[in-house]
Amino acid sequence: MKGTFISIWDGGNLISTPAILNTQTGKITTESVDADVEILDREYFESQEFFNSGEEFEICPECHEYILKLVIKEGNEALICSNPECKNQ
Repeated sequence: MKGTFISIWDGGNLISTPAILNTQTGKITTESVDADVEILDREYFESQEFFNSGEEFEICPECHEYILKLVIKEGNEALICSNPECKNQ
């Protein structure tokens, strides 16, 4: 799925780059960008595909390479990383 990788830093500095989301694995492929920022506030992928344009997918705060997915864990809803090898399980 084509879209944009967006990161928000230092209370509002927005950095965006073109990206691809592999909908089967949840992995995001994008180019890295050099920036003079310090504190990451949020990262997400925004779809640009026609059928779901503008849909946002939160990026894992641990590995920064996969989207988070909603699962039922111990009877409760939880967001975990799509990467089964990530610590955010």
